[in-house]
Amino acid sequence: MEPAKRCRNITPFIVMEILEKIHKMEATGIDVIHMEIGEPDFNVPECVNKVGIEALLSNQTHYTHSLGDIRLREAISDYHQRIYGTVIDPGRILVTSGTSPAMLLLFSALVNPGDEIIISDPHYACYANFITYVQGVPVTVPVYEDQGFIFTPEAVQKRITPKTKAIFINSPANPTGIVIPKARMKEIADVAKANNLYIISDEIYHGLVYEGKEHSILELTDEAFVLNGFSKLFAMTGLRLGYLISPLEFVRALQVLQQNFFICANSVVQLAGRGPGTFGQGNPDHAGNLQQSPCLHD
Repeated sequence: MEPAKRCRNITPFIVMEILEKIHKMEATGIDVIHMEIGEPDFNVPECVNKVGIEALLSNQTHYTHSLGDIRLREAISDYHQRIYGTVIDPGRILVTSGTSPAMLLLFSALVNPGDEIIISDPHYACYANFITYVQGVPVTVPVYEDQGFIFTPEAVQKRITPKTKAIFINSPANPTGIVIPKARMKEIADVAKANNLYIISDEIYHGLVYEGKEHSILELTDEAFVLNGFSKLFAMTGLRLGYLISPLEFVRALQVLQQNFFICANSVVQLAGRGPGTFGQGNPDHAGNLQQSPCLHD
């Protein structure tokens, strides 16, 4: 007997393979400098620890709504309005156990067998595997140094076929680190609109920008899915807390998938992510120091 074919078609995530080997090395006393994984070099905000401990001690450890604790979803909505000026109905927000499960739910709800998703080359290593797992087809568009490693609308347009379902963007990007300017994002949004396509925007590195300003795709269009979470900016990698903002017409399908596959995200971590002060007292500067900024829940 062998594992299902769908498993054999998924390549290992090399970053995790290396990390797991390093853990074995560290267990033998070897001192290793980690350069393999997107792990912040600072700890979670103290307010996250405090609220998480309080939630445990007060027995707030039961199932939440499958879309996520409404208090957290409302706080995420408020945050997006403060930071991006966008008005997001909390009913469009699905809280997940990290951004990777959000991606699995998204592609499961969006992609039929044979549907194509346009992604950049290079791209985050797991994107193509998520698409392939649901029997979709990742279609790559090379990005080049002399173009700032950013999609051009002309290159994207050339790759669109009748089977194309969405254009996937990532800004700030892994692995190139580029931030897509707002004007270019609008051009890509216009291409998507002209071809009746959705945009999927991975915004997990928002807040970790050295110059300029990152923009959410929801500033430009509602026909988009936004992936984000708490792992990078707030160093909550092991706590596994992410979210997906979806067009309203997909919310029920996503909710049903969440109910069946994951039930809900961790209740304690949801409360810890809400705050008080999660998007604030825990917001690091580029030296890893904590600085004051707007927070999810004041």
